[in-house]
Amino acid sequence: MVGAISVSLGMSFWQLTVPKYVGLYDSGVYLAASIHLISGALPYKDFAFVQPPGILILMSPAAIFSRIFGSHDGLELARVITSFVSALNAGMLAWLVRHRGRSAMLIAGMGLALLPLASEMSSALFLEQYLVFFILLGSLAIFSSKPHGDRLSTRSLAVGGALFGFAALVKVWAFFPFVAMVITLALLYRKRVWIFVIAAASSFVVFSLPFLLGAPGNFIRQVFVEQLTRKGYWGNNAGTLARLIGMTGFALTRFPPTAQEAVISFVVLLCVVAIAYTRRVGIDGLEIYLLLAALTTTLGLLAAPLFYPHYSAVALPFLLGLLAISTARLGQPLRTLTHGLESSGTDRRFVSGAIGFIGVIFVLSMILWDTHFYMDLTSAEVSNSATLSEIPRYIPVGSCVIYDDVGYGVVENRLLSSDPRCPVIVDPIGIRLAWGNESTPPTLALIAQWKTYFESAQYVVRDGPAFSTIPVDEALRSWFATNYRLLYNGDFLQIYRHDSKP
Repeated sequence: MVGAISVSLGMSFWQLTVPKYVGLYDSGVYLAASIHLISGALPYKDFAFVQPPGILILMSPAAIFSRIFGSHDGLELARVITSFVSALNAGMLAWLVRHRGRSAMLIAGMGLALLPLASEMSSALFLEQYLVFFILLGSLAIFSSKPHGDRLSTRSLAVGGALFGFAALVKVWAFFPFVAMVITLALLYRKRVWIFVIAAASSFVVFSLPFLLGAPGNFIRQVFVEQLTRKGYWGNNAGTLARLIGMTGFALTRFPPTAQEAVISFVVLLCVVAIAYTRRVGIDGLEIYLLLAALTTTLGLLAAPLFYPHYSAVALPFLLGLLAISTARLGQPLRTLTHGLESSGTDRRFVSGAIGFIGVIFVLSMILWDTHFYMDLTSAEVSNSATLSEIPRYIPVGSCVIYDDVGYGVVENRLLSSDPRCPVIVDPIGIRLAWGNESTPPTLALIAQWKTYFESAQYVVRDGPAFSTIPVDEALRSWFATNYRLLYNGDFLQIYRHDSKP
């Protein structure tokens, strides 16, 4: 467990030294929204935010730090916090399967620490790490407690339920492992499952209530309705085979698995699980839960209206935990057989040393692969310090700025405006989703709304020669060209000034 935590944390801290960012758009949105929240702007009421408010609560320390020392340093603090969360996820997964021995802990913990997808996300501010954190913590609260006789304590069920509820407050995809836990508890404890369900619902409602009361219609529509009715488009509407490739954890590497290799991998996993779970060895509640959680999260990813590779991080802990449990169950007869064989102390030391040496070489090889993988990803990112450093050269502190990617303003300490009339915009893509126009042509009403934003702003920062996330039509494009003057034109960054604004 300590090894998994250390490897994950080492990978994350190395990433913090790389002067580029992976997932800056998402990281910028979540931190910027939290900064605006502690500055007095209420999400759903004062600005669009198409996720539950959990991440805003969790990032409030980094947001307060940002107000004192600057949003750039606040982002680095958020990345450090996320690094610890990612490392603890690997450690908790290893600890969760500890009853099956060190081999199971090694597969689960090191797998979650070293899979390329996990290493990509380990220091970037995504929702998935925090969702997994509270799900694993809730699972440990239930399965690591000491039951009184054959009954799980009410306290364990309540604490576990509250943690699952907060996981849903981070991202509603917590519903899938929640269903798996409900089924497991219903099989084991019958009606006492209601303690878990009520605790989860109470946790979600209590923390959501201030935001729900502030803008009930927008909250329900942006968090639930628009998310559940969301339509995929060509950029994220991956088919079943592409999603299976993503769930291997190797999709974005230089040598991703083919569709055939991904299918074979999952077929092999199914066979291993089927053989392991049909053995005449007692199956406890945790093993039932991991099986159901792997099934529900995988089916949920396959059925979702849209898919990005990093979504797979929701299913990876359960797939790895299931693989670890199944491998350990299958390895038990072999251990029983070899335990009875006579061998000298020298032979045992040689075998142990050889296995340890191979393990160290494998871990080091994966670390080298992951570092190259991370550098490959950052090489495709335009958000490097040399490019973004142009923003403070042209934009004074306290200016009203609209960004295609609000992460740019976060990195360069140009997020908050001193003008109380400046529109609060943290997520242009989310605004389209909130208006129901993410995958359809923008309505005239949405375009008119963006024109009011442009009229109020002093500067506009775009991440390309065209509006990549902001919806415009020819009329608005012409108005923009008339009223905004180009100050800086780089390959991946354009800065415009509103001529009529001081």
